[in-house]
Amino acid sequence: MRKFAVCLILTLAASAAARPASHAASALSGPPAAELEAVDKACDASIRGYSIDAPLDHLLPTHGMYIEGYGAVFITDVNLVALPPLFGFGGHIAKGELARIHDSKIKRLPEVRKLMTQMLLAASGTLVSLQPDESILLHLNFYSLELEDRTGLPKSMSVQGKKRDLLDAAARKLPVDSVSGMLKVRVE
Repeated sequence: MRKFAVCLILTLAASAAARPASHAASALSGPPAAELEAVDKACDASIRGYSIDAPLDHLLPTHGMYIEGYGAVFITDVNLVALPPLFGFGGHIAKGELARIHDSKIKRLPEVRKLMTQMLLAASGTLVSLQPDESILLHLNFYSLELEDRTGLPKSMSVQGKKRDLLDAAARKLPVDSVSGMLKVRVE
């Protein structure tokens, strides 16, 4: 039995050594870095340009990556309402102002979901190397201060769609509200 095991190991080693280098490791498929970076920048511009009464506070640049067999994932952090500029330097926010900030954040959630859908539609056209059956996911982390009322406010929201569905919706110029049936949404 021992001779058989040694022969098997030697045969497998010789077979692996004789195999062409192209079989040793295959390259990842998916979109090149330039396509992912283009979506990163487009997402950042969309977030910075978005406003209902006041802009979102974009805290970190969007960062995208490709996951083999799944698709492209883009993540960023925002505060749904920009805080007063001096607050981070020891400024004070009155309780009435905190209530106004909370109400503004609640009001913005449905609109931010629409913004995320628009960003996915745009990304589907930019990610030309992504396969039609792969997904595009956009994840926003929502920042809040410890003293804020978090009632009814999620910590994050993810919106995902298949590239082919998003391309079809973009080509038919479907309203953003009608695209929601082809998306998966997770709010935590």
